[in-house]
Amino acid sequence: MAELSFYKNWMELFLLIDMIIGLVLALLIPSAFLGYVLIFLSGIFAGRVVYERKSKIVFPYIVIIATFLIGYLIGMRYGDYRVVIILFLIGAIVSYKLFDRGVLRDFRF
Repeated sequence: MAELSFYKNWMELFLLIDMIIGLVLALLIPSAFLGYVLIFLSGIFAGRVVYERKSKIVFPYIVIIATFLIGYLIGMRYGDYRVVIILFLIGAIVSYKLFDRGVLRDFRF
């Protein structure tokens, strides 16, 4: 029987957790408008994560972010999936550009 090692399988664990989080959030949202706001804010967070990791390994984080979006799309009851994808991408791009230009900064203590 194969051992489950966190260091070897961390990405698969986060993929599963993110998909479940996206699914549960989508199921809990009672309207399309709130779903659109949530996915736009999620896109803003995703843009920040990609910006923070731009000089390091980015691909695993992009896959994890995409898995959250897929989980959200699976559980979405209200709204149009195309609008969700567009709002997510707009939020991510705007956030990335604002961090890149120095308009937004990360405060770490």
